[in-house]
Amino acid sequence: MTKESGLLSNPRVQLIVLLLFACFFQFAGISGVQLIDWDENIYGEASRQMMIRGDYLNVYINNQLFSEKPPFFFWEQVISYKLFGINEFAARFPSGVAGLLMILLFYHVGFRIGSRRLGLTWSLVYMTSFLPSVFSRAAVIDHTFNLFIAGGAYFLYLFDRELERYLASSESSETVSKKSYFTYLILGSISMGVACLTKGPLGGVIPLVAFGGYKIFNRSPRIRLSHFVFCGVLSLSIALSWYLVNWINTGESFLEGFIRFQILLFSQSLEGHQGPVYYHFLVVLAGLLPWTPFLFVFSPRKVMASDGHCKSLAAFGGAWVAFVLILFSMVSTKLPHYSASVYIPLSMFVAFILNHADKEKIKFRNWVLISFGLLGISLGCLNLFLPQMLNQYAEAQLISFRTFPSFGVWLTATGIAVLFVISVIALGLKKFGKGIMLAALAMTLFTQGLWRFHLPVFVNIHQKPLLRLVNEANSRQSRLVFYRMVSFAAFFYGRKPIDILHNYKFEGDPSILNTRADDPIYIITSTENKKRLIREHPLAEFVKDSGRFSLFVIKARSVEP
Repeated sequence: MTKESGLLSNPRVQLIVLLLFACFFQFAGISGVQLIDWDENIYGEASRQMMIRGDYLNVYINNQLFSEKPPFFFWEQVISYKLFGINEFAARFPSGVAGLLMILLFYHVGFRIGSRRLGLTWSLVYMTSFLPSVFSRAAVIDHTFNLFIAGGAYFLYLFDRELERYLASSESSETVSKKSYFTYLILGSISMGVACLTKGPLGGVIPLVAFGGYKIFNRSPRIRLSHFVFCGVLSLSIALSWYLVNWINTGESFLEGFIRFQILLFSQSLEGHQGPVYYHFLVVLAGLLPWTPFLFVFSPRKVMASDGHCKSLAAFGGAWVAFVLILFSMVSTKLPHYSASVYIPLSMFVAFILNHADKEKIKFRNWVLISFGLLGISLGCLNLFLPQMLNQYAEAQLISFRTFPSFGVWLTATGIAVLFVISVIALGLKKFGKGIMLAALAMTLFTQGLWRFHLPVFVNIHQKPLLRLVNEANSRQSRLVFYRMVSFAAFFYGRKPIDILHNYKFEGDPSILNTRADDPIYIITSTENKKRLIREHPLAEFVKDSGRFSLFVIKARSVEP
């Protein structure tokens, strides 16, 4: 990373070492945990059905049209399934690839605006922050979405700076070709278009907001109409291509469903995902752990002395962060991944201040280092507390279960704490490269501990009891109904369609439970809905409980002789 850090100074070797570290960080252990309800199983199942159906234009779940998301991420998962089979590793592989491409992007942008050292620092800070590290290992859309948002935003920024160099070159001896800026304009436009195909219009809006914030304070060079039109036509052509083809083939049903879902997100809290107005502000501070304290000492004026891009990118990133936090504070449904793109500019701010301190050999104030160390140690302690938290969760799920910290958990927690203590000492001695690398290694231990020791236990509590009931019902080759509940793990691991009643995501007919059919009908509901099920559908007979889920059956009608 730097001469002081002890890594080899050859830039290619540095990048190879960084990518090897990223591969281990993002892929090691991801196949050892079932896909977790809801989101991982939603996307994993939608991609499975896409591949089985051979219909790559439409997205289906449970044999019903799924109109909440565009298809790009599902296309990625289908390719991964064809390479590795339908399994957990394949479902999560696209997010890891997005993480590696993000590392390359940050390294390149850091090099272009400052130095390779800045790019390396930024990559490590982002990759090892708490929530980005989770998203890079999960089968969710957000890491891929954020990759293309970042590409759109930063390629537009580099386009503008290269255009400025090109215009200035006519008055100096420097030679700059049109290709140097036009390439970035093309890449930025493509990135925004693909981002829209990944999750929706915000894939284009967020980069434009960030770029607009930068241009408010940096109006030179002026935006040319030809560049604006080219960017708009190219990005919109990509973004609207699938929507247009889908509309021609299936009519307005998809667009109506997509718009209806977006309205629901803003107007009401879906599936109980609610929180206060300041929800995302707290999530962002927690999601950037352990690097959060360095945000509070970031000052563009101070950093400008060692990096001329800092003021411009402060406006760029500030507009990005403000827009996302304000927007999703207004959205009624509160989920941590909605604001996940802000970790990109925030990690850039942290990288700027660390790089500046390294260049100028500035010692951070004691409260910053102590806070950083305590937050890191608290992550180690979390490894010890998680078994007890899982015990409490099992009790809430009506499961008789007890677990205690194993030797591996104790070893992991101790390693995290020790590495953070040494990291703080190194940073205090102005050994910034070593300090950053030690913190990155500590977060590697934290991530591995989470995935190897705790998530498998969580899955056993969270969805295994339900899957046992699903497998029991499916083994009898009978119709299965979910009453006032839904589980996408049941689709992905059960491999059969399920009738879903009283849920906004699926259309169902409750009348099927009011008459006996030729074959028995099995019903699964949550334990709190048992009495309501019996009251509304008296033919349902209780079979058994499994955790907080209950299995009922409506027996087949008698066959008259």
